[in-house]
Amino acid sequence: MPTYATDRMTEQLITDYERKAKEYYDKAIEVLTKKQEASSANTRTREDTAIILDLLDSSMVQKPLTAEQVLNTDTWNGLEKDFVVCSEHDAGRIFDRQVPRFPILVGPLTRTTGSIKGFLNAIDPAADIDVHDFGLGASADVHIPRTEKASDAIKMFEDENRIDPLNFLDLHILKDNPLPSFLRHRKDFKILEFSHAGKRKRTSQQDAADLDRWTSFQLLASEGAVHLPHIDHHGMNTVVFNEEGHKLWLMWPGLGLDGIKKWRLGEPLQGGLPVYVPPGYVLWQPLGTLHAPITITKCLMRGRMLLHSSQLLDILQYTEAEIEDPDITNETFCRQIHERMKGILNLWKKESDLPELCQKTFKWPPSETQKECEKIYKVS
Repeated sequence: MPTYATDRMTEQLITDYERKAKEYYDKAIEVLTKKQEASSANTRTREDTAIILDLLDSSMVQKPLTAEQVLNTDTWNGLEKDFVVCSEHDAGRIFDRQVPRFPILVGPLTRTTGSIKGFLNAIDPAADIDVHDFGLGASADVHIPRTEKASDAIKMFEDENRIDPLNFLDLHILKDNPLPSFLRHRKDFKILEFSHAGKRKRTSQQDAADLDRWTSFQLLASEGAVHLPHIDHHGMNTVVFNEEGHKLWLMWPGLGLDGIKKWRLGEPLQGGLPVYVPPGYVLWQPLGTLHAPITITKCLMRGRMLLHSSQLLDILQYTEAEIEDPDITNETFCRQIHERMKGILNLWKKESDLPELCQKTFKWPPSETQKECEKIYKVS
């Protein structure tokens, strides 16, 4: 039951967020404008920042909802385009009710944060790193990262005179990448791991790495780095934790698959939601959310992509859409997803055959959608 003290704390959290969000929304426009003006013609810096600046122009910082507001709402239908700012404890209360289809900014978290300096020191100088160099000339394949030696990439990143941004991917440096506490104990989010448990010995390291690239990741980007609008692999839910720096997470929540397909056919994006993610905060991004992150200062983030067992039909529908239109996401198709989906469907069938009174291991989609899931899997 909320008290006067907790109400005041919540009010302060919302007020502080609104003030900071407006400040960093303006800062993002300032940073990107300077990068664009200083960049050479026909570079990715010039081209991509122009696109993002146009999208920011049609976006507006919104006042977030509180946890109490959504928890006191009978149905969450219609909240998909809203977002919530709350504490770690209140995030747990939201997820206790159901998996939210709206974004949630949670913080500040109690976990220890890393640093960019410590992260760079942990990288093997001889290792290969996938690098997005925004100084390259714009071309059809410019959004495909180049492989660089870590030592060379770090020199570019630390060059204070460099104009064009850099974005480092495939940084599997940190072995420990735990979920935030409000998700950690929730078994239904571990369905991908569970479906694979009996097959690990037969899985090659290369295949395992293929899966790890999108289920657990670290991101390091310099000032002005942007992503063009995209959804994450297979429409997965994503949680990102900001270790150091400032990030503006431009989103279009609640579009749904139909809305995303209309965008891919040329319908302009309007009314984006810029969410400021401060250091020490985690952002919950629900499945199928179109987004375009913007790096305001050098920024280190870590994250996880998650499938909830009840969302199997949604994920298969997004996977089907990704096969039909690979550019709906900014990553290559994961080879392991086919095997994992097969394992999950087998688990579901096994549990659906149990007597009605038997305890199910996972929460599944409505039983009437099982045949549709199997049909999409076979076609895909």
